[in-house]
Amino acid sequence: MSEMTDDFDPALSGDMFLKFSDETEMLSVLFHVVLTEWETTTDEETGEVTKTPVAFESRPRFANTDIVGTIYRPTGNTLTDDEGNEYPEQAALEGYHVNIRAEEPIAELETYRVYPNAPARVWL
Repeated sequence: MSEMTDDFDPALSGDMFLKFSDETEMLSVLFHVVLTEWETTTDEETGEVTKTPVAFESRPRFANTDIVGTIYRPTGNTLTDDEGNEYPEQAALEGYHVNIRAEEPIAELETYRVYPNAPARVWL
């Protein structure tokens, strides 16, 4: 990922900037749970085989998913730490942010799509 360039137009590509209300909403939309392990038991009397799910994993639904998370921007104020060092105050922007790279826009994600003027990260 790199900084935004002037000649990049995300509206013309499959690159999508997405904003969710929080991480939970993002996970529910962009990830699915996959069974990764199960336990097999055999009833000694009947010979019946039973498979019981024992392990699951959350996997992204889209191959090129960049979780940006919470984005912070300077407020314009300067703060001073306990040792006298000055640093810019940062404020969190609303939402939980993710970038998706696809060959073309994904219709089911349009509800979450935003068009930032200065994205925090873009695909190279």
